[in-house]
Amino acid sequence: MRIVPVPVRDDNYAYILMSTPQKARPQAVFVDVYDVPRVQKVAAQLGLKDDNILGAITTHGHHDHAGGNKAFASAYPGRKIWGGASSVSSVTDLVQHGDSFELFDEAPVHVKCLATPCHTRDSICFYVEDTRSESALAQTPNGVKEGPEGEKKRGVFTGDTLFISGCGRFFEGSAEDMDRALNEVLSTLPEDTLIYCGHEYTKSNAAFSAAVLPSRPAVQSLVADLRRGRNGGVTTGIYTLGEERQHNPFMLVSDPEVLQVTGSHDKLGAMQYLREAKNQGRLQAAI
Repeated sequence: MRIVPVPVRDDNYAYILMSTPQKARPQAVFVDVYDVPRVQKVAAQLGLKDDNILGAITTHGHHDHAGGNKAFASAYPGRKIWGGASSVSSVTDLVQHGDSFELFDEAPVHVKCLATPCHTRDSICFYVEDTRSESALAQTPNGVKEGPEGEKKRGVFTGDTLFISGCGRFFEGSAEDMDRALNEVLSTLPEDTLIYCGHEYTKSNAAFSAAVLPSRPAVQSLVADLRRGRNGGVTTGIYTLGEERQHNPFMLVSDPEVLQVTGSHDKLGAMQYLREAKNQGRLQAAI
């Protein structure tokens, strides 16, 4: 499978998740398709025809993620729109935690739904895994490599739950909810799962992380990546869950250094402190 980020609005990401069959025409679904014409333009550049677009996945109901669903339904009548609540615009297929489904006729992709309520109550992360073996993917024309041109074995669309070195605001949840989402639900995924988040917030997140954990090698490596413009400055889809667990303070709330910096006695206190500090613009390092 290939996963192609499509920048929309000021800092949002929509995505095209597409199959890479050996013989048949590729198929695709759109993810968080806020700007349908923009995503359609990229899809056409990828050689995708309208009749090969199977549906749309929506991580949560905020307008900058689900706002294109009505236009998608009009452009692609009868196609599925997956989402976590009936309140999500134009949703046709409700999913809940633990649900799964298959996409694509050839070179199928398995999708698993992970409920992560906090940023919104309807937040769902979608874990996707190409059912072909690693060796088979390596032998495809593009091979497994960094960037949207390369084949991907597994990834997770996290919407506004998990960002690179950060997390979403607790609009409809608590520190406990976000801890569960990040450190219990998402942490069950394989360490090499690539993170496909809803916004390009990595520069400000890294500045925050560098203030919290200035001597942590993984944080220093992230800052170095930003300075050199790794992957053209597009940070979604190049970091793994395992890396997030090393450079993301919100996934390190039980770490002694984080507890000390936040003055907290437990992980929930640390989570609350970190979120409030980030909201208020405190703890920002110059990077």
